[in-house]
Amino acid sequence: MANQALHVLHVEDDFADAMLVQHAVCEAGDFDISFEVVRTLREAKVRMQAGGFDLILLDLRLPDSVHPTETLEVARNTAGSTPVLVLSGSMAVDRDHLGDEIASLDKNASFKVERGRKGINIAQSIRNAVGTDDFLSI
Repeated sequence: MANQALHVLHVEDDFADAMLVQHAVCEAGDFDISFEVVRTLREAKVRMQAGGFDLILLDLRLPDSVHPTETLEVARNTAGSTPVLVLSGSMAVDRDHLGDEIASLDKNASFKVERGRKGINIAQSIRNAVGTDDFLSI
């Protein structure tokens, strides 16, 4: 059975990190997830307001929004009914600034795979998040 095609807005200022996510999705064999990458919160707001996304994949620290609570607030207020999935390399530092309702997984730890262990399936995490109304993080 074919997967539903998904369109994801990936808010990420680091080109290498954005490519890492896309590579991980392809390696998982999911070729029906397309990404549009924006590098700033300002660009993200414009694209979120235009709509057409199944999911917002959000980094917490961006060039024009370095405080995680500001980034989360803007995303929550702009995304509307589109689910938001937080994927950030700064979760170890930012955990204290986030509410308890936001579970977290540091992307630095997510992409490190120890010998004999299976890594996170980012494609499945994206697909699972699309079916929720929650503000999630991985």
